[in-house]
Amino acid sequence: MNLKFDVLPEKIIPVIEYNNILLLFDTGASTPVWCSGDARFIRKFPSARKMNYKFLLTGFGRSEEELLKFMKNPSSNEFQNYFADVYSIPDFVLTAKEGQIIWKNLNVAVTDRRFSGVHMILPYTMFGGMKLGFNQACANPEIIIESPKAIKYTFIKLNNKFSKSILQYIYSQDEQKQSLTKAMDIF
Repeated sequence: MNLKFDVLPEKIIPVIEYNNILLLFDTGASTPVWCSGDARFIRKFPSARKMNYKFLLTGFGRSEEELLKFMKNPSSNEFQNYFADVYSIPDFVLTAKEGQIIWKNLNVAVTDRRFSGVHMILPYTMFGGMKLGFNQACANPEIIIESPKAIKYTFIKLNNKFSKSILQYIYSQDEQKQSLTKAMDIF
């Protein structure tokens, strides 16, 4: 199945408008991030449940130096600026005229740190086992998602090197059975 979405013409990055929210497809991200605050997230995804771990917000205009300085000496005053709550959406659905794809138990970091005018960042790790394309060779650029399956199961990798568990990244696969063999330790 191939889902096609028109990219917003005023954006030079792959952003679509979907269900009254702006979604950015980001090949450099490792977990979905909602950038429009808790209240709006809960209104949009009322069945989401808050998880008992956080996500370390890298990027968002921060330099590597700023991040390393915080990591070496994390102060409680800055904690909110660097860590986001994580919610799990039971069924995150993208629908186009060609069909739909459902991600089961999608973990999303929720923050109020605006980023490029989008509501949510969708990372490349959501599209495991799929082909994700940004077609700029046509009059109206489009995002194309090719997936052999309509249901994707999402899983998480936690980093437990801190006093609290930190969501390190998400990944998806076609089966419910979790069998990730690689380890990514970025800290």
